Amino acid sequence: MYTVKPTIDPYLFEKQFEAFKKFVEEQSNVSFLSFASNPYTDEQEGYKYNIYRTARDKLTFQAWKESDIGSGDIIAATIEAIEFQSNNLVQWQNRYGDEKRPHHPLHEAKTSFENTRIIEQCLFDFYHKSDVIGSFDELINIFGKKYALIAYLFFVKDNSKYLPIAPLYLDRSFELLGVDLKTNKRCSWENYSLYIYAVNEIKLMLTEALSSNISLLDAHSFAWMLSAQMEKQGKLADTKEYLSLSDTERDAIVKSRIGQGQFRKSLIEYWSKCAITGCQKHELLKASHIKPWSRSEPIERISLYNGLLLSPNLDSCFDSGFISFDDSGKIMVSNELNEKDMRSLGIQNEMKLFRIEPEHRKYLVYHRENIFKKS
Repeated sequence: MYTVKPTIDPYLFEKQFEAFKKFVEEQSNVSFLSFASNPYTDEQEGYKYNIYRTARDKLTFQAWKESDIGSGDIIAATIEAIEFQSNNLVQWQNRYGDEKRPHHPLHEAKTSFENTRIIEQCLFDFYHKSDVIGSFDELINIFGKKYALIAYLFFVKDNSKYLPIAPLYLDRSFELLGVDLKTNKRCSWENYSLYIYAVNEIKLMLTEALSSNISLLDAHSFAWMLSAQMEKQGKLADTKEYLSLSDTERDAIVKSRIGQGQFRKSLIEYWSKCAITGCQKHELLKASHIKPWSRSEPIERISLYNGLLLSPNLDSCFDSGFISFDDSGKIMVSNELNEKDMRSLGIQNEMKLFRIEPEHRKYLVYHRENIFKKS
């Protein structure tokens, strides 16, 4: 079954990022340039890196051998990697009785060799093999749908790919950023992979906003702080007016914001003038995605080759599908534009992109097949 991947609303991200930056600078009294270099974000969120390192030091899964399966050593190491004082990513403490702890099956297995063997086989395979989907399901079989615990074990496996999860806070953050994704009470590999995808999208946008390297965990911290700190302190951006607009009105705002940002700057540097007419008046030119932003993968959204710098009339016709370009860059005009319309718009059949590279072609193919009005 095809699953729609979550996307971030660029306008909502921009507004909340501006509020986030202001909030952090107020708390730290220094400019916010990166998560690691700012004393406030480092103090508030940097501990997660320490948890990751401590857990891996205790787990030492790289040293596990198949002969350890059934010995109890793998379970003991996993318990140690969960139960340490600074670990607040999992509610492991015995607050409501031992059976309420999410990792209770690990303690319970100590009394049964067979259960120990089954659980340790699962943990060994999880940390040494690449079948993450199967491992996720196996962990559910052992622990039940304990989302925070399972996500934590994935995080300890590789923090460049996986993240801890706090569904209620992160669901609220996604809502603030216009992401159509809920994680609360939805523990499954499909949901977790969509969650990771969404945070990767945030990471990409933070990287562009800060012009610096951002880790997946930094993006997680940004999302967490929006709902867990800023909302509680009334520091979020006011986006009520934007949210009251129609989808068409929002799309127009998003397009204009994208056209004012780094993507536009990159296209001006690359094209230097209108890709068709040669007009060099930059303030008149429009930065346009070939494959629409809303349909692009994260990396495609900032790709230099997924953009054209066009005069306003050509930009409007291109976005609406009245014109497109073949693989050589020659203009294609929809039959829905008659000769009078073409003359009025200054469109000629001889027009051609003044430069084109192989990397442009996959985006042009998409535009011709999905946007261009063929008849």
